[in-house]
Amino acid sequence: MYEIFLELTNQIFWEGYAEQLAKENPVGFQFEYNDFLTNYNQEL
Repeated sequence: MYEIFLELTNQIFWEGYAEQLAKENPVGFQFEYNDFLTNYNQEL
């Protein structure tokens, strides 16, 4: 799931967005990743 999240954010924003967010704002990264997991699981 993590790899899918990275790929998706790279496509939406820019290459390395999630990695940069994780370094600069770990809480924001965790929020975005948890939101992705919640919404992705609802689609299944």
